[in-house]
Amino acid sequence: MFYVGIDIAKQSHVAAILSSDGEVITEPFSFSNDSKGFNHLLSKLSPYENSVLIGMESTSHYGDNLVCFLFRRGYRVCVINPIQTASLRKNRIRKTKTDKIDSFVIAKALMLDNYRCISEKDIDTLTLKQLCRARKNLMKSRSRCKIQLVAYMEKIAANIALAL
Repeated sequence: MFYVGIDIAKQSHVAAILSSDGEVITEPFSFSNDSKGFNHLLSKLSPYENSVLIGMESTSHYGDNLVCFLFRRGYRVCVINPIQTASLRKNRIRKTKTDKIDSFVIAKALMLDNYRCISEKDIDTLTLKQLCRARKNLMKSRSRCKIQLVAYMEKIAANIALAL
């Protein structure tokens, strides 16, 4: 079994691959949060794809696309509670926190068998969340436009009244 720890960020992610013995298979590498970066990750995972477990911390929406991308390609993807990785990080002698170190910590958290794998239901939920966020943003935008339109109409009405 190979464990892949991915530290999620807004622009780019950092991943590291460990063997079941804890041996570093692939040093931490960075990849962008887009299809080009995701394909770069796949190229690194391809030699191990039959026995890979991928883990990432539960972070805002930054990892949603990656989770869906990997799940749709048949990888087992797990979400780890950040509190768990924080406690593992505290056990380290050096209290440094970098993306590279976090990718190792996430991979080691997978080794402890305290994770939950993503299911089809979770993917559907992520999609619904994205749609709800989009609707909320559109509703806010529509409200702002209505307020602006009313303000402009009032200014025009006032200018017409002054001209008469």
